[in-house]
Amino acid sequence: MLALQRILLFIPIVALAACSIAAPPYSASVDNIQTLKNASPLATRLGTFTNDKADGDHSSVSLRADRMISPVGDSFAQYLSSALQQELTIARALSPDAKVELSGVLLKNNVDASIGTATGTISARFIVKRGDEVRYDSVKTATTQWDSSFAAMIAVPRATQQYPLIVQKLLASLYADPAFVQAIQ
Repeated sequence: MLALQRILLFIPIVALAACSIAAPPYSASVDNIQTLKNASPLATRLGTFTNDKADGDHSSVSLRADRMISPVGDSFAQYLSSALQQELTIARALSPDAKVELSGVLLKNNVDASIGTATGTISARFIVKRGDEVRYDSVKTATTQWDSSFAAMIAVPRATQQYPLIVQKLLASLYADPAFVQAIQ
């Protein structure tokens, strides 16, 4: 009987340890928007953003015993698409009538909330087409590091706060590519 009581005591603890946490909503980067505005005139519409099946479905990211999920749709590919939509809209570079279409594939999406130094890496293939002609096809990657804690109650929230900043860095590398800017002009 005592063994059963102990098991019943630990079930809620184990359930709490494996919680899902939504990633923070993306906030457009002022620097990214300015980069887009400086490259004006730009006009593109967004196509489909998918996940690379070879690296999983990118529906969640493991953070120690927790899982971080996308607050947009059911995957982080949709989070990336939403981030692009925000920045392109604010920069007035998004148009549903544009002849140029930007789509992509999320290749890698990893946040490691290790003790001491945590890292985050996002990699995506961005494709720009005009009709059937591919004008741009390139893989961009962003990696960043930050101080992490032994305590999960500190490390996990810090890792989730870093996620939108990693996406901002990824998009900054895309917008800084002259070939990309030329492809959507």
